Amino acid sequence: MNYYSTNKTAPVASLQEAVVRGLAPDRGLYMPERINPLPASFFEELPGLSFREMSCRVAAAFFGEDLSSDTIRKLVYDTLNFETPLVRIDEPIYSLELFHGPTLA
Repeated sequence: MNYYSTNKTAPVASLQEAVVRGLAPDRGLYMPERINPLPASFFEELPGLSFREMSCRVAAAFFGEDLSSDTIRKLVYDTLNFETPLVRIDEPIYSLELFHGPTLA
């Protein structure tokens, strides 16, 4: 899949080029040329998926043309190696706490 700059003046980039550069030469952010929809089965299975497994499936929709499923799984499991509690604020409002990781972000 190719990635374009949000400023739309930089050349289209491959996944590798976009990741290595970070920002496009025109200082725009890289976005995929298309976003593949997740299949209906994803939403049906979602309640039973772990955060990591859900992340693998979403990442595959974005990067599956360029990375193998094994590579995606390894990247996800290596980087999302911390707790991600889903905390009830008030029914039906919940917050997924992503700040428990190494960057506290």
